[in-house]
Amino acid sequence: MPVDHLRAQAAHSGPPLFFPDPEIPAIYNFDQGLAAPETYPVADLARLARKVLDEGGPEVLDYFDPKVGYEELIFGYRGLRGRIADRVGAKQGKDFGADGVILTSGSVQGLALAMAGYIDAGDVVVAEASSFPYALRYATMQGGEIRTLAIDDNGMVVEDLDALIVAVRSEGKRVKMVYTIPTFQTPTGTEMSVPRRKMLIEAARRHDFIIVEDAVYSDLRFSGEPLPSLLSLDDDGRVIQCGSFSKMVAPALRMGWLVGAPKAIEPLAIMRQDLGVAQWIARLMAAFMDEGLLEPHLERACDLYGRKAALAAQTLKDHCGDFVKFRMPQGSFYIWVEIDDRVDWDAASARAAREGIFFRPGERFTGVPDNRKFLRLSYGHVKEEVIADGIKRLGSILRDCVRRAA
Repeated sequence: MPVDHLRAQAAHSGPPLFFPDPEIPAIYNFDQGLAAPETYPVADLARLARKVLDEGGPEVLDYFDPKVGYEELIFGYRGLRGRIADRVGAKQGKDFGADGVILTSGSVQGLALAMAGYIDAGDVVVAEASSFPYALRYATMQGGEIRTLAIDDNGMVVEDLDALIVAVRSEGKRVKMVYTIPTFQTPTGTEMSVPRRKMLIEAARRHDFIIVEDAVYSDLRFSGEPLPSLLSLDDDGRVIQCGSFSKMVAPALRMGWLVGAPKAIEPLAIMRQDLGVAQWIARLMAAFMDEGLLEPHLERACDLYGRKAALAAQTLKDHCGDFVKFRMPQGSFYIWVEIDDRVDWDAASARAAREGIFFRPGERFTGVPDNRKFLRLSYGHVKEEVIADGIKRLGSILRDCVRRAA
């Protein structure tokens, strides 16, 4: 195209991170990480959408609440920010008030603003070796450089962070940020242990970096004991935490947030240029919380996800046997599945696609070379009969694609 040479440098960093439509319709779709449609509170959302219009009048459809002013163009509806701050205070023991919350178009915009607000060209961002690709892409588009730490059954191997920081400094660079998903890590489902969480907080103080805690799945626990968030352990204002109603309630809400000390949130507000989030949706979610609907909704949703996770895990054991390895999740929507070396995975994955079985390939998340083969199986939005039938069919394909000894 004649305009290719006019692109900004950052626009040469690769194709858009979109997901192409499959050539064959998905029959068993374990790909996207979506909340279960049967949990969507359709009746309550419809009722509250009408209610906030009736009670608020035309100003509900404005850019901001005239009684609050232009602040909401940047930070979003103050009423919802206050509700989120109250919930963070009650559950995590940190009360930043509405000034410590910025509303975003889903958590992904929050991550983009965090990278824009903190990362300069040449800065190093540390993340798990397998991580959320959008966050890493935002960092590199700011000119940042990604370095990774391994993950084991206790999450990010924080014990290796000091050595990595020393190595980075020897190159004349600095670690500016650690981006981590400590609870129900994407894609592995691991949880960072409490000692490692404390170790990471202490490292941030000693080495002077900020932590972005991606907590979008932390409320979706269906087993195990809750772990303290990084935000709750931080007494130095170095942690900013993102959350989202897209995972908790419904994806089309596109309503996320970042929370932290107001001074830590300020750089995100400075970099924002989109005139804020939808006032109507923000007021809708504030009303949802005001009526005490959020916690019962999460309880019902987590119960459903627990049943689906148990079904998916049992079906993997019954029909995929020792051709797969995985850990039982305690929350979220995913099982991270390692494929045995005996399986010709290229042939198996191609055949699965031809038969309408879709999942997220492991290499979409991996930032370092790894000869092992993984897939992320998302069970959250899938009907239980589809989980059972699809995984059973996948097991048959794996057995058929076992490499024969020479």
